[in-house]
Amino acid sequence: MSLDRFISLWMDPDYPPRRISEPELAAVESRFDFEFPLEYREAALRHGLVSPTIALLDVIVDDEHHIADLSQMLPADEMISRTEDWRDMGLPLDMVAYATDCGGNLFCFRTDGSPNIFYFDHDFGTLETVAPSFTAWIEAYCAIAPEREG
Repeated sequence: MSLDRFISLWMDPDYPPRRISEPELAAVESRFDFEFPLEYREAALRHGLVSPTIALLDVIVDDEHHIADLSQMLPADEMISRTEDWRDMGLPLDMVAYATDCGGNLFCFRTDGSPNIFYFDHDFGTLETVAPSFTAWIEAYCAIAPEREG
């Protein structure tokens, strides 16, 4: 699975992914009347919520990749609070935040069941599709991995 590779490439072994439970995911779904895409649900429950090291941002910037960095996947309480807070500041009502970049911009799911990953840039109030699925989104970060010295 691609999240396994992401964890091995971009996570510090001393800071493993944070666990999230089925009831926590269900609370978010209930609050926003939607269901998480199955790929995300399975990966989050199996592996936890990732927060990569600064190495990911460094590679994106240094190699001039045109991709927003992933800073952290949010725990359930932060998914709710960030979504509600940012809806008051322009996040479309059909979006639910589940991750952030280093600047506080949001990666979101649409409440209509779409598997697409959306990126909300709070500075410009723009929303764009950045991946057709959670797996494709994670694999994009795995594809920019630097060669390890060995």
